Amino acid sequence: MIVIPFSDIHSAANFSSFRDCFLHDGVIAYPTDTLYGLGGNFYSLAVSAKIDRLKNRNDQPYSVAVGSMAMLESLAADIAEVFYLRLQKLLPGKFTFLFTANPAIDRRLLKNCAKIGIRLPGLPGLLQLIQEINLPLISTSVNRSGQPPLNDPARIAVEFPGIDLLIDGGVLPPSLGSTVVDVSTTPPEIIRPGADLDELLSVLGRGDIV
Repeated sequence: MIVIPFSDIHSAANFSSFRDCFLHDGVIAYPTDTLYGLGGNFYSLAVSAKIDRLKNRNDQPYSVAVGSMAMLESLAADIAEVFYLRLQKLLPGKFTFLFTANPAIDRRLLKNCAKIGIRLPGLPGLLQLIQEINLPLISTSVNRSGQPPLNDPARIAVEFPGIDLLIDGGVLPPSLGSTVVDVSTTPPEIIRPGADLDELLSVLGRGDIV
């Protein structure tokens, strides 16, 4: 397992290690603005299968972290007006929005679901990294199915030795994880209350969301 300090991820040597891992179906653990994420190249079925094994989970699709609005829009179809008018202002931030998936995406990557969950995390260094790679990143909490997420990189390294690369951002504070909102429905529906829920409700209003 390669361990890279988050503060030094953009050095030439470390970025090269990250890029090589990412492009060769490696699995990484990385900090976000909520929890540590477990991920890799979203377009790789091999990476998805590896994460399934690490998490003991294969029944649900994984969310995706993107580095820009352009990347988000490339993955989604029929983005509702309410997203652009009211919800986009929450990004980057602690939210996962569910969209109708772009029909060009291999449905095996989504576990045959019609929707895709997309994050634009409020962590500039991570966004820059994803933009430089120019590929979306699988984003799921670092835990085995049914267990609480791990936010200590030392524990992650011990309990998930199958990870190829760990970006060490230090121990993250406790978090509920991202608030998940389905914007493919009218009105939008809160699927999972999480971080910054009050901020979401202040933007939409309680009467404008399920």
